[in-house]
Amino acid sequence: MNKNKIKKNISEIKKVLEKSRVALSPDMKIALAELILNIRSRHRNKFGLFVILGWQKKWNKSTDISDETQDLFKKHHMNIMKLGKRRVGRRDVSATTNFDGAILIDKNGNVIHSGVIIEGLRLKIIAQKINPGRFNDLSEQFGFKEKVHARHLSAIASSYVFKNTAVFTVSEESGAFHVFENGRIIYSCN
Repeated sequence: MNKNKIKKNISEIKKVLEKSRVALSPDMKIALAELILNIRSRHRNKFGLFVILGWQKKWNKSTDISDETQDLFKKHHMNIMKLGKRRVGRRDVSATTNFDGAILIDKNGNVIHSGVIIEGLRLKIIAQKINPGRFNDLSEQFGFKEKVHARHLSAIASSYVFKNTAVFTVSEESGAFHVFENGRIIYSCN
């Protein structure tokens, strides 16, 4: 992906975010989208990513860490709004592209955990609340145009369960980028 394509995507995301009802800084959501799109453009290999922006400590009871070495930010937080042109380092979001689990970022833009498993989402129940009816599978019921796997289903459900969050994913299979709010896909690009 070249810089012009990223600029076009960011312009489209800005338009979508003008309609957002999630009480997070639009600038922070745009900065995170741009960070992820830039990481995606620099990577030679496809990778998966799952980021929750707006995480609150009260939700920690819904998380687990399967591998402590994947939690790069537990003791060394970084702020996505203060990254600037800083070089990619050992404790940068791009260092987590081979990790399983979510990256959690609080409402102030502090990356607080990585490699986090989100537990107890009850995907079928959430899908029925968001879009009742009979569907072939959860991908269709949540509104995806193509089949998706656990990362994306967990991400869209997380955006519904954890109120006032914006959730971002990159597909390991296709490289597709999604933004979710309130259990809905608000932006998608390949």
